[in-house]
Amino acid sequence: MEHRHGHHGIYLIFGLLFGGILGILFAPKTGKETREIIKETLQNTPDTLENSLENTKESAEELIAKTKEQIEGLIANVSKRIDEKLHKNINIQE
Repeated sequence: MEHRHGHHGIYLIFGLLFGGILGILFAPKTGKETREIIKETLQNTPDTLENSLENTKESAEELIAKTKEQIEGLIANVSKRIDEKLHKNINIQE
């Protein structure tokens, strides 16, 4: 039984490749048009990936900055409360 489970990934990959090939072969565009679309897509892929990476980097930097501000605010709030408690305890002891 265990051996059969390992083949699911292979079947999935095969199915995707086969479906992609059939889709290209039976597409309503001519082979030349399809090849041109594939060529343009492949040429634009590095730019698209670079833009996506840059956007992800910017989003991560913004998230880090916001998180840092929130943590600093929490630390300041906790420190303030600790100081208040300490002063209150000192006043009680006096």
